[in-house]
Amino acid sequence: HPPPRTDPPILLARGRRMDDDTWNRRPDAMFETTLAILIAGIIGSLFLYFGTGVAARLLADQRAASFRGAGRLALTYDDGPSPRQTDRILEILAARGASATFFVIGRSAERHAAVIDRITEAGHEIGWHSRTHRNQWRCGPLTAWRDTTSIPGTLEPAGSPMGVYRPPYGNLNLASVLGARSRGLGISTWTLASGDTYPTIPSVREVVDRVDAEGGGVVLMHDMERDTDDAEARDRFVVDLSVALLDLARDRGWQVSPVPESSRNPS
Repeated sequence: HPPPRTDPPILLARGRRMDDDTWNRRPDAMFETTLAILIAGIIGSLFLYFGTGVAARLLADQRAASFRGAGRLALTYDDGPSPRQTDRILEILAARGASATFFVIGRSAERHAAVIDRITEAGHEIGWHSRTHRNQWRCGPLTAWRDTTSIPGTLEPAGSPMGVYRPPYGNLNLASVLGARSRGLGISTWTLASGDTYPTIPSVREVVDRVDAEGGGVVLMHDMERDTDDAEARDRFVVDLSVALLDLARDRGWQVSPVPESSRNPS
């Protein structure tokens, strides 16, 4: 009788052989490889999605920092408008012959269209601060895109589109960066937050001294409608700080300028 047939081992590259154990382990190896590729793809996608936003933020911060030491001061007000607080600030700016940038929320702008008209009639710049003030690091791409690009028509009258965008909380992602670019908006940040939304409000002197030490900058304040028990104290702080910063600019001979990304900004 002929001897029982045995199949030859499977030859691999470089003369190696795949025995039965190796063959049996192959599905596990394929799974591990597929899983590694999937994880690498997810990490790469997240890096692109958030990394693009971080890079855009760093570039905007660098532009804002150009005002430091240059004797240039930009006053900016976020999250408005509000009939009472925005009008207070407009009165201060008018009395000093100064200009500012108001980064408005779409929903608030629609509710207070008359305040928007007063801002533009006074010659100040209106910047975009998103439709609903969503944190771009905590929402999906579609929501981020919509919140960035859904600018009410009342904010962009024919022939005078907005030119600057300040992301809520300063956070950006790929969708919001592309959304801002699609609307022709330059991304604008700040060098110093006033602290009017902090749990403990700093003194006006603290903030003024810091701006003075830095030789200028882009200061972030708020003219929003507040619903806290200390709303009046916080609004008063913003008013007093605005006056003090304008006094500082006058005493130091600084230029009160639009934000660096503004088309109104002198080159």
